[in-house]
Formats: sequence, C-alpha cells, structure tokens
Amino acid sequence: MKTTLPLAALGAALLLSPVSASAQVAAGTVPNSFDRPAQAQTQPARPAPAPSAPSAAAPDIARAEEALRSVITAAQGPGFDYAVFTDNLATQIRQQADQVAPLLKSFGAVKTVEYLRQEGEAQLFKVTFDNQVTEWLIGFDSDDHIAALLFRPAEG
Repeated sequence: MKTTLPLAALGAALLLSPVSASAQVAAGTVPNSFDRPAQAQTQPARPAPAPSAPSAAAPDIARAEEALRSVITAAQGPGFDYAVFTDNLATQIRQQADQVAPLLKSFGAVKTVEYLRQEGEAQLFKVTFDNQVTEWLIGFDSDDHIAALLFRPAEG
C-alpha cells in the first residue's frame, strides 16, 4: 500500500530548520530541490574543482548515512533520540512525532540506503523500505547536530 499523499503532506511538514545563527546560515545555503527543481537547473553551472583541490570540503557521506539510519531506526523503534537534533529541530519533531513515527513504521524495514548527491550543505539519500521508496535530506550544524531533516516519496 502506498502512502504517497499523506507522506507528501507530512514530509513537507517535516522540513525542519535550525535555530542557531550559524546553523541558519548553513540551512540558507541548501537549495530547495524538493519544491523547485527547475530553478536549480536554470542556474549556470560552476566548473568542477581541480582534482588537486583539498578534500576537506568533501561531504561526510558515511556520517550522514549513519545518522539517517539511526533516526529511522529510533523512529520505528523506541522513539526519536532528541539529543541528536538541534534544540529547534528537536522541538519541532516532538510536535510531529505522534504522526511521523507510525507513518515510518508503516513503511516496513529499511532495505537500502543510497546516497544520491550533495544539496548545498546537506546530503540527499534514497531510502527503500519494504513498502515505500523515499528521499531524505539531512544536514548538520557546526556542532554536528542534525539541523535539517526532510523526507518525501521518491520521484519516478
């Protein structure tokens, strides 16, 4: 059973933003790929960095995937671990937990987590569950707390 409409509405409601000033700057640099993909396509392409560019700017994909898996596991099990989120995000998730947790449980077990690409300072993943395929955007603040989290049904 697909839960596309409720998931889309809930996913849109789950776009959660950080509270700290430094986190807000980071979140402000994340393009809104979920609502305006055409806008991103019309922007001029920037040249790729030279192969000798320092790798310090590379995203920590493994860290983001681990954090995403932990959030999903917690939501489907004992409940969200609010300590991993920024204070503002934790507050917003608490307000929606009664709707989000049962929805995530209805998706079934996680089958695969596939990294798609970096979106600004956040990472975009495709998560395939037993009963649903979704896209998740996850971003961190400077203190390594989850500052942005969004999910929706996968397109196409």
